[in-house]
Amino acid sequence: MKIRKLLLPLALLACCSPAWAQSHLKAILKDGSELTGYISRQRPGEDFTFSTSRATIFMPASKAKSMLENEVKYNSLSEEWKKWADENNAVIGVGDARTVTLTDILTDDGTISRVRVLEKGAKIKYLEIAPNSYALNWDTVTILRCDKRDPLLLTGINRKYRLKSGIEYEGEFVEEKIGETLSLYKKNGITEVISTLDVVKDSRMKLNPDQTLFEQSDLIDNVTLKNGSTYRGIIFEKNYFGYDDMDSDELKKTDASLIKHDFLLIQLEDEQIVSVNLQDIIEYRKEPNPKYSPLTDILLNEGEFVVNRQKTQPQQATEEAGFIRICADSVATSIIKDTPSCTATIETRFANALQAQQFKLVKARKYATDKKKKAFFYAFTYEDLAKLALLQKKDATSINGTCKMEYSLDSPGLYILYNPSSKLAIPFWVKNNSAR
Repeated sequence: MKIRKLLLPLALLACCSPAWAQSHLKAILKDGSELTGYISRQRPGEDFTFSTSRATIFMPASKAKSMLENEVKYNSLSEEWKKWADENNAVIGVGDARTVTLTDILTDDGTISRVRVLEKGAKIKYLEIAPNSYALNWDTVTILRCDKRDPLLLTGINRKYRLKSGIEYEGEFVEEKIGETLSLYKKNGITEVISTLDVVKDSRMKLNPDQTLFEQSDLIDNVTLKNGSTYRGIIFEKNYFGYDDMDSDELKKTDASLIKHDFLLIQLEDEQIVSVNLQDIIEYRKEPNPKYSPLTDILLNEGEFVVNRQKTQPQQATEEAGFIRICADSVATSIIKDTPSCTATIETRFANALQAQQFKLVKARKYATDKKKKAFFYAFTYEDLAKLALLQKKDATSINGTCKMEYSLDSPGLYILYNPSSKLAIPFWVKNNSAR
């Protein structure tokens, strides 16, 4: 990946910079440029590298020696470029002949390839949708910002800030104005704005208690020390101490050697936790985390059911001659059993948690309607419910109120989630690779 250095003034890297950004972080620069990606490398006291997936860049027109427009075939574009072109009416032509105009800009520093020029004149503004890296200094950045987390995402990291006063605030990181304020979006819908200088502890908190920290962080940290050693894991806490926390009289009475150093805590991949003094660190690096396992929720109305995210039509079961029957011919929902056992995940929304306990999952049996066995019906009995009901492998209720019940199923057939008190049945098929 190339590193393109912007023509911006130099500055020292702030020692207390946030650097805990997710891969959707936005860096707003003083010249109006906006980078989307993550801080992939930091060298304390020097500079940092911002790796992007997308960038909107402003540059003086005088830096462009020439610009060459290219009609790029629509079908050859990345999905990201196609989406942008569709949303911004940038597609020319029809069918396989469709094209999008992208530009190569020649500068003294090299060629900026395949970008979309948005403005030109005294300044040039262009859009880049491709992986890139920018070497920057903190005095070129005004704001670091994150879009609010999708309400259906059940995986992620929250921040908790402890202030000098002892007050703590926890929420979703929204924004930092460099050297001024930090903003958290809290559960109550209010954004808390905190002075950066008041923060003495900066912690990362798991959003989902049922997942590990590694499963919920999309980036992983590599911290290199002056002695050459490197720690690979996730930074989950930073602590700030020192002279700034003391008044002048207190300083006169204090031996400087006794003052605690700023330090951070790292959880390694083997779950070991190590403490590192910030003054011993010469470099931070971030990279995509292969263990990241995002979970998404589904918003349902009360009474709606889905099986493996397929909408399922509930039925009112009927009782006849000791059998509890449903209409099997109208059951359209099915899941495929490719392995010795498969997982059925049933999701719904209940008015209260006790309702989930009333439902039992049972496999229906196939019964002939006459001795010639030319017609069949599917049913189960109360004895089946008592003796053969399947145990849940896992159950949980999400932060959005969605109840999730997981079952491990070993054989194909018609399964029914049943509430005996209301006679409500939620049926679905489990099939081998062939039809039932």
